[in-house]
Amino acid sequence: MLNTLKGGNVMKKIIAMWFVIGALLIGCSSIPEPEPIHPLFSADKNKYSLLMVRETEITDYNKWEEENEITNVKTIHGRTSLEDTNGEYKFLELEISPAYVVFDTKEVVYKTYSEEELINFLKENNPNQ
Repeated sequence: MLNTLKGGNVMKKIIAMWFVIGALLIGCSSIPEPEPIHPLFSADKNKYSLLMVRETEITDYNKWEEENEITNVKTIHGRTSLEDTNGEYKFLELEISPAYVVFDTKEVVYKTYSEEELINFLKENNPNQ
């Protein structure tokens, strides 16, 4: 009878060990994407983040990216008010609208007031270059 009790304790320990291992695996499997330093900065080191300040907002950014063959932008922030954008993000010092600002994970990497220049920059550059 003593051997039966010892065997039951061993099974409880094995089951408890599997629960601990399972909990560790579940906890380690879902690594969240790192938060960028600034809300406009990219959270992905392999993609840019883009701020577009235009009087008329683009309604379909995915279509804009597709039409212009842009593949290195993860997030597009659209704004319609130059004044509000300058008030909220003074460091940008935007002068006119339209304005386009490209960010990597740490800083502004490009600023222009021409959509054509923006498209050329995005086609010719990647965040890891």
